[in-house]
This record gives sequence, structure tokens and C-alpha cells, in this order.
Amino acid sequence: MNKIPESIRPCLNDYIKLMEDKLSSHILVGTYLYGSISLGGFDKEKSDIDFVTVLKRDLTQEESNNLKAIHKELNLNSLGKRMDGIYIPMNGVGKTNEALSPYLYCTNGKIKRGYWDINAVTWWMIKQYGIKIYGKEISELDFQSNWIKLVENMEYNINVYWINKAKNRLVFMFDHMIEFCVLTISRILSTLEFEKILTKIDGARKAKEILPERWHLLLEEALRIRINSKSASFYSSRLKRAMECREFISLTYDLCNERYFSDIDKGIN
Repeated sequence: MNKIPESIRPCLNDYIKLMEDKLSSHILVGTYLYGSISLGGFDKEKSDIDFVTVLKRDLTQEESNNLKAIHKELNLNSLGKRMDGIYIPMNGVGKTNEALSPYLYCTNGKIKRGYWDINAVTWWMIKQYGIKIYGKEISELDFQSNWIKLVENMEYNINVYWINKAKNRLVFMFDHMIEFCVLTISRILSTLEFEKILTKIDGARKAKEILPERWHLLLEEALRIRINSKSASFYSSRLKRAMECREFISLTYDLCNERYFSDIDKGIN
């Protein structure tokens, strides 16, 4: 647990204690952190606490109600509301949403049943960088992480999600979308180039090594918003910034498809 910031350890300790008390250790296989915490990039003001809790079986209705009570109690601590997690039975470990029945997940401190953020990137991060905070070691979980599947997930993100998002001009007038768009795409680009998942901040900095200087100002703007949103913008016009962000999507779409996605069907990484 060396990578876990001291500020969130009490919340995680409370979580494990409540899980043992209200659900019983006989149901729990293990809890694992991934995301910004496991990459050493946790931001105490912005980052979520991403976790996967593996169960021996699906929960009964009574147990599901107990789980809701656990998170309701955790929400008394502001960090509790930032726990974004998945509750998955052993037979679902390593699978993505397409192969799973609806499962329990936590977002904004509330338990829901359905589908959440569980894909090839999730399992790759857990396998490569995950941190066990309770139960079995990650190496004892029987699942494989697949780089080709991870690239396919990123292809969907670039070719479908962001291309469709770029059609909405209005959303790029706002700081939060500039940050989300530029840092997310930079992270994808850097991951594909260096074959290593980076934090969003590191991904944007590494993107400077990949992209022409023409795009460095936009990268710095996204970093400014992430690190110190109250500081002055590097752009005098929100409209110009929005246009550049949409052009950035188009540029990275072309670059990724030419350089990284063309060989997916051949099984080449």
C-alpha cells in the first residue's frame, strides 16, 4: 500500500472494516485499486478512488441493501463520495461489459445495478498496476489482460466517442471539457506510443514529444486547468480555444488511425 496517499487511507480502512462487518469476509475475495492512485497521480481535489471488489458470488437483495448502507456511511466522509467502484463475482473477472450480466457498481457514493467502467483498459491496469488492499493477491485471480483488446478500446474511444463529441461545438466553450478532452486524448496517444498507461498529466507532457509544437499551447492550457484552474487562460478567446480543441480531435483521429490502429485486425501491436 506504499503508493496510497495518506489522506485516503482512513477512508479505505473504514471501507474494509464495514465490508467485513456488514457483508462478511466469506463473500469477499478481494478489493483492488487502479486508476490515478495506482499510477501515482492521485489529485486530492479532483481524482476518484477507482476500485474493483471481487465477490465469491452475486449478492442477495439483503446483502445489496447492506452494501448501500456501507456506502451511505462512507459518504459522511467527503472522500467516500469519490469512490468509483465495481462489484463483480469471480466468474466475471477479466470480462468486459459485453460479456457480463448487469452488476452492482458505485458512483458518486451511490450503489446502482447496471453497467459501469469495466473494459480492457480496466483489467490491464489492474493486472499491471493494481494495488491490493484486501484479500487475494492480484496474481491469484485467474484472468488475462490483453494489449490488443486495450488498443481496440482506445480505437472506439477515438473513432466513435470523440468524433461524435466533436460535432457539438458548444461543449468545447467550457474549461472542464477542454481539460477532459485534451488530457484524455493525450493519455490515449501517449499510451499507444509508449505502450504504457500514464497519468493524464504525464500523458499530456509526453504528447509534446509526439505532436508538433503547433499543439503545445493547447496541451499547456489543459494542464493549466487541471493543475490550477483559477490561473489566467493562455487563450484570449474561448471561441478560438474551442475551435482548436475540435481540430485537435481531428488531428489525433488521423494520427492514431494511421500509426496505431491500422494493424489491429492483424493482431500486431
